[in-house]
Amino acid sequence: MTGHDLPVSAWGPDESGSAENDRRLTASFDLMTAVLDGAALPRLLILVAERARAMAGVPLAFIALPDEDGHTLRIDVAVGAGSDRIRGLTVRRGRSMLGRAFGSRRALSARIVADQTLSALPAGPILILPLDTGEATRAVLAVLGQPGAQPFSPATARQLLLFADTSARLVQLAEDRRATAQPDRAAAQIIALRPPRPTQM
Repeated sequence: MTGHDLPVSAWGPDESGSAENDRRLTASFDLMTAVLDGAALPRLLILVAERARAMAGVPLAFIALPDEDGHTLRIDVAVGAGSDRIRGLTVRRGRSMLGRAFGSRRALSARIVADQTLSALPAGPILILPLDTGEATRAVLAVLGQPGAQPFSPATARQLLLFADTSARLVQLAEDRRATAQPDRAAAQIIALRPPRPTQM
């Protein structure tokens, strides 16, 4: 796989049309609604991949998360054509473009050619986006175009990066809310199990 970093400043002015902006805002709203409804993390990540795939107009999107060992990334979420072939695939962080995007916290535009780490993917253009909360990168989101397709345009890349940034923060918000709510649920269960106090006369 060959590729290069895509700093936001290199993309030039935002020439996205209102339709592209509307799609991104709609996708972000859908994710926000799922967060407010208390959707679990797996469902939120699937929704992120589904909306990114639709925004990019590509056959495949996936999300890779770090394994517990800290040295590898695992594709836990994949949607679209060929998703079954790559779901569960593990790559080393230091030897893959996925790991490069994760470690550098920068988007990468690439074209898969003969990368042994992602040999299950067709040889098309790929855009890899860190799901970064501003404090840490939690995962990477990737969208993959058809073999022989042109690289992603700067306008499309910008919209997807904005969506990835929003997604990372919303998913982190959902996890923070869930972590905060757990003690409350535990306390409610304890209270429910306590015998009622005798009535004082």
